[in-house]
Amino acid sequence: MNKKAIVIIAVSAAVVITACAVFVAAALYKWMFPGEYVVGEDEIALYITLELDEDIGLIVYDYTANGRAYSGGVSNADRSMIKRDDVIINVWDKEQLECDGETVDLTFKFRIITEYIDPNYENVYPVELTRYIDPVSLRAEFGNAYKIVISGGKESGYKALVAAP
Repeated sequence: MNKKAIVIIAVSAAVVITACAVFVAAALYKWMFPGEYVVGEDEIALYITLELDEDIGLIVYDYTANGRAYSGGVSNADRSMIKRDDVIINVWDKEQLECDGETVDLTFKFRIITEYIDPNYENVYPVELTRYIDPVSLRAEFGNAYKIVISGGKESGYKALVAAP
């Protein structure tokens, strides 16, 4: 075999190996980081979509599931502000909501904390930084996702609306 044939074979092999490596890497990436959350059949996903005038510090929510009271909240672990156009996904399963039926009645009372402050388990924050939103309710079926849009701002006030996912 002459040198030219050996170079052509080597380059062809390198191209095939590179293409295979790129394909495998792309497949692994897609498997490890799927683009969209898929709700499990015993879960409810809540997409909290923000359409705010400014960034905020925390979102606190007191909620009931079939009359049982719970509380939670969202902040950024790096202590940065939550962006005014973020989408926050919360997921609950039947065990967390202490529910064994196929549906659950949910009511959320959101509070916006306008500046970042370290979260606490009591969900007690300074009055001057706290803005209350009228409660929203929905009957949720397990295995589905729901969307709540929070809009407004510190000066104009905030409101929450259950929207189509």
